[in-house]
Amino acid sequence: MPLLVVVSLLAALLAGFDARAYDDDLDRVVTVADHKCSNGDRQEPGIQGDVPKAAQDANEAYGGYNCGLSKVGHSPLTDGERSGGNANMAWAGDCAYISGGGSLFNAPSARALPAPIGGQAAEPEPEPTSGPGVAVVDVSTPTQPRHVRTLRTPGATATSETLHAVDNGEHAYLVVGQYGNDQVSDPKPMDVYDVSNCAEPKLLETFEFPVNIHNLTISGNGDYVFATQPLQVVRLLHDELRDGDPHNGVQYLGNLQEAMAGPPVAVGPTADVDDHLPAEVRDEMRPRYTAHEAWPTYDGTKLYLGGQLPNFELFTIVDIEAWLQDQTQQPEIISQRQGRGHSVRTATIGGTPYVLHSEESVLGPSHGCLPEAGNPFIGPSQPWLTDISDETNPVLVSQFGLAINHPENCPAQIDSGVRASVHYHDVDDPEDTTFVMASMWHSGLRIFDVRDPAAPREVAYFNPGDLNARPGTGRENVQLDHAWGHVRYVKETGHIWLATASGGFWVLELGGRLRSALNLPQKPLVNPDGAPGTGGVELPALPLGIRTSGAYCTIPGGVV
Repeated sequence: MPLLVVVSLLAALLAGFDARAYDDDLDRVVTVADHKCSNGDRQEPGIQGDVPKAAQDANEAYGGYNCGLSKVGHSPLTDGERSGGNANMAWAGDCAYISGGGSLFNAPSARALPAPIGGQAAEPEPEPTSGPGVAVVDVSTPTQPRHVRTLRTPGATATSETLHAVDNGEHAYLVVGQYGNDQVSDPKPMDVYDVSNCAEPKLLETFEFPVNIHNLTISGNGDYVFATQPLQVVRLLHDELRDGDPHNGVQYLGNLQEAMAGPPVAVGPTADVDDHLPAEVRDEMRPRYTAHEAWPTYDGTKLYLGGQLPNFELFTIVDIEAWLQDQTQQPEIISQRQGRGHSVRTATIGGTPYVLHSEESVLGPSHGCLPEAGNPFIGPSQPWLTDISDETNPVLVSQFGLAINHPENCPAQIDSGVRASVHYHDVDDPEDTTFVMASMWHSGLRIFDVRDPAAPREVAYFNPGDLNARPGTGRENVQLDHAWGHVRYVKETGHIWLATASGGFWVLELGGRLRSALNLPQKPLVNPDGAPGTGGVELPALPLGIRTSGAYCTIPGGVV
C-alpha cells in the first residue's frame, strides 16, 4: 500500500472517527475476576492486569506475578548466538518452535536465489550461525525444557509471527516463513520441515510465495497452507515432499482474496473509515486485505477470517471446497459481518460452536484512555466470542478482558506504561472448551473460564513481570516482559507452554484449586502450593538498533 494511502487512512481514522464502542451490540466488556490462586502464588498488587509503577520502581515486579498457574520448567532460549527476542510459537509432539523477531519490513532472503513466481527457490546457501532464527525446544522433560537447536534456513531467519505446525499422526509438518508487511520485497520464502522427529526438524523444501506473507496456518489434515496479507493458498504434496527432489512438493493454488466476492469494508454498526476517503483511494485499498490470520476447518475446505484494520473489520466465513479443486470456481461467502480477527480460533462450549477472535493494539497508545474502535492504532484490544451455530448469521455473545483497560483506570495505566491488549489466543480443547488462554502483552498470560460464554471470568494468570530489575541496580533500564504468541495446553499433563518476548520459554501447570473450579481432573503437581516465575534474560538487540521484541506491527502493504 503506498504511503499516501496509509497517510490518508490515518487521517480519516482521526477525522471521521466514530467514538461509539465497537461492542455496540453488547452491554460491556466483561472483566469479572474469580481468581483461583494457590497458597504460594505471588498475586498482583493492584488493578487486574496492571504492573503498578510503584512496584516497578521499588524493584518489586522482578520475577512477576501469578495466580493458579505455576512454573514447572523454564528455558531462557539463549544459545550464545540467538538475538532479537522471542515471538510467536508453534508446536508438534514434545517440541515447541519459537520464532525470533524480524524487522517490520524485511528484504528478500540473501540465502535464497530468485525463483519463478509461485515457484521453488534454488538451493540455499549454508545457514548462518547467528541471528534470531527459530528455536527448537525439547519439552519431553517438562521440568527441564531444552533449547536443542536454532533453525536459520531462508524462511526462519526473520519469522516473527509467520509459523505453524501440525502433527496428526500421519503427517507432521512445521512451516516457517519470512514475516512481511509489504509487497515491495517480494517474493517471500517459506520453509517446510518434517517434524516427525520433532527435536530434529528435517528441511524438505523452501518455497517462494510470489507476494508478501504474514501469518501461516496449516490445515489439520496437513494438506494446505494458508498465508495472509494477502490470502494465498498452497497444497502440500506429501509424496513429492519426501521424494528427494526439493523443488516439487508445494503447489501454489493462488490468491484467494482476489477470487472472493464481498466488499472489504465494515457493515456496521459504525461508519466505515474508508467512507471518508476519496473514491480513487478506496478503490486502490479494496482488493488488498481480507485477513490477518486464517483459521481453517480440519480438511481446509472452510475458513474463518477476521479483518484487522478499522476499515476492514469484517468477520467472514467462506466455503472454498470447490475453489481448492478448481481455481476458476468462486468461493462461497457463507456470511460476512462486522468483527475483528488478528487472532482467530474455534471453540465448542456446551455443544455450541463459537469463534474466538480479537484485534491487536501494539502500535501506539493501546490503553483505555482511547476507544478500541481505533485498533490497532489506538485503544485496548480484548477477545470476543461469537456464536456460529448458524453460520449464515454469526452472533456476538461476549467480549472479555482486564480492568486495567477500563477508561476509569486510564491514569493508572498511563502511569505504569502497561499495555494489556490481547495479541494471540487459544483454547484448551476446540471440541470441548473450558477455558481461553490469552497472551495479553505486559499483563502476561490470562486464563478465562468460558463455560458460560455470555459471562466469561478470569480465573488465573502468569506474568513474568519486570526483567531488568535486579537488587541494587538503577531503574533507568526497566523493561516489562510481554506475552504475545500462541499458547499450548497439553491436556494429558495439565501443562501450558508459553513463550515470552524476553523471558524465554515456560512450562506452567494449573494449580489444584484452579483445576477443581474448572471441573478438570486433578494431575500430579510439581509445585502444589504454587510458584511464581523467575527473572528472565534481556536478549541483545538486532543490528542497527532494531529491537523487535518491543513492538510488532501488522499493517498490510504500507509504511508508517
